[in-house]
Amino acid sequence: MIHLTLIIVDFLTGLLAAGAWALASAGGAIAALVGGGLLGMSFFRRWRRKG
Repeated sequence: MIHLTLIIVDFLTGLLAAGAWALASAGGAIAALVGGGLLGMSFFRRWRRKG
């Protein structure tokens, strides 16, 4: 009985860790996209002022 409980707890902990990792990597990707877009807009505005 104890072994089964340990397996279930281990599985749930792994699932939680995988979910947290997926959320963190998705958050990082979204932050990179937003940051890249803002940087691109800044460069575009500077380029338009010179032209």
